[in-house]
Amino acid sequence: RRQDQHRQAEIAAMLDTPRFIDRASALYGYPHFICDTSGSICEVVEADDPADPVMTALSQNLLLVWIKGSEAHREELIRRFDRAPKPMYYRPEFLTALWSEYLALQDLPADKVDPDAFLRFGYARLLESRQPRYAAMAEWGITITAEEAAEATTPAAFDQLIAEALDRQGP
Repeated sequence: RRQDQHRQAEIAAMLDTPRFIDRASALYGYPHFICDTSGSICEVVEADDPADPVMTALSQNLLLVWIKGSEAHREELIRRFDRAPKPMYYRPEFLTALWSEYLALQDLPADKVDPDAFLRFGYARLLESRQPRYAAMAEWGITITAEEAAEATTPAAFDQLIAEALDRQGP
């Protein structure tokens, strides 16, 4: 039930993005808007579907940018997650398989599972399973690397990075 609520909240938040763009401009005079989605967005869209409602709404209002991580970036994410696990959204079939595997490996009944230990167990696998989904989403926009993003420490440098990525992509 909570996973479905998480899914619905992810979708609703993304579909609300155009309204937030308008509000940022109308209320605060912001001429630019960056929508930093959660990593779970790839779990609630079907990027291979040209009619996906979330991908369509976002691509019509934003330039989609995938900040593609390296192996070192992935290891840092895992290290940070291990220090402070947080709730995640999982596709139901992925979660079911992961849960069954964890229970069997730990030889535990479900009611004795430490939720944080389970999250730590599955996090690296979840990241790996998401890579093809992120790559499919990237077809709707452009890709930059995490290292490139880290080097863009000013708005002008970020704008330049995006311009270069658009040039790399071509027409």
